[in-house]
Amino acid sequence: MRYCLDKRFFIASLLTALVALGALAQTRHPAYDHMVRAAKKVRTAQETLYDRKVELGIADSTLDPQRTGVIGVEYSPITTTVGYLKSKRAAANPDFAAHIVRELLDHGVGPDDSVLVNMTGSFPGLNLAVMMALDALDIRSLRFCSVGASSYGANQEEFTWLDMEDILYRDHLLKRRSNFVTLGGTGDVGGGLSDEARDILKEKALELNYPIIKARSLRRQIRLRMKYIGDPRRYSLLINVGGNHAMLGNGGRQLPGGWNEPGTQPVHPDSLGEPQGIVFDFLANGVPVLNLLHIEDVARQACLPFDPDTLSPPGVSPVYFLIASSGERPH
Repeated sequence: MRYCLDKRFFIASLLTALVALGALAQTRHPAYDHMVRAAKKVRTAQETLYDRKVELGIADSTLDPQRTGVIGVEYSPITTTVGYLKSKRAAANPDFAAHIVRELLDHGVGPDDSVLVNMTGSFPGLNLAVMMALDALDIRSLRFCSVGASSYGANQEEFTWLDMEDILYRDHLLKRRSNFVTLGGTGDVGGGLSDEARDILKEKALELNYPIIKARSLRRQIRLRMKYIGDPRRYSLLINVGGNHAMLGNGGRQLPGGWNEPGTQPVHPDSLGEPQGIVFDFLANGVPVLNLLHIEDVARQACLPFDPDTLSPPGVSPVYFLIASSGERPH
């Protein structure tokens, strides 16, 4: 008899717990409104960019079935490295903006903080997500962008990331543009690109009135960047999008995607004698790094689908709720 009572008590307790978890799964995150606002702003920006690509005759609904406007071509003169179409399409999900808002607020980053942002032309979808998240929360930032791009990124000469930023800024969809531009590629100095391609990127920056950091080596590029950045301890967070050489160095691609706290990753110069990436300077100075690379891993952390056939409207996917369907988020 006692066994039956204990068993019934266990089952009742389990059912109560499951009901409670179900309720939490439908409980909106406290930042729900900010998250939805940021994701909607990304989608509006994407529609604007796609319309512009249609006007230019370079839209491709086969490569970009969601019509995000941030998917490029397989190869062009300004393509720096090989990239993967599925990753670029996955990164264009507007819900990444909601994920970034959530990461910022869950880690205590708000309007009183300053953030260093590094973007690349390789992941324009994530660039948009970061910028819209920062705009939604009114967080101050210093922004760098390397304009070269890997396959299927912003690698069309007439539609680089600088063009995208400028269009959205002029249409009042972005509050600010990037502060400084670099060429990207090997050494973040245009390595791997032809002289003609480097000239194209330099002329683009000049045409759109972007300050460009000119250097002849990775070491010099890092030194010049740090001159503008100043003391890493001035910042509450570094957000890195993509695989910029100056930010990651030669070994930085091993840095996990997602939130990296100081002390959780090794900090050492690269074994080949190259200077370590800037992300490691920040970690060594006690500043966390939100690394938006290894997109499949980041999507899994955010409980977002990887390159889905259709995109959910903002406010619907598990990222907006306290407990996602695949399990509790780590915050």
